[in-house]
Amino acid sequence: MLSFSSLTIQKVEVNKMADKLSFYDVKGKTKFESDKYEIKVRKGRKFAVADAPSGIKAWRILGRA
Repeated sequence: MLSFSSLTIQKVEVNKMADKLSFYDVKGKTKFESDKYEIKVRKGRKFAVADAPSGIKAWRILGRA
């Protein structure tokens, strides 16, 4: 568990064999699908984080933790 002042991030798992999820690349303004993403928990919510084609991290909300 990492803690930076009031922000707490807990890395849960790296998901390599799971279903493909769709993400939105904000920098490239395109949608893409990926099956290589990490599940992270922030402030009681689960997020899937993938590398976007433009090189940034794309976040998708999965639900409450």
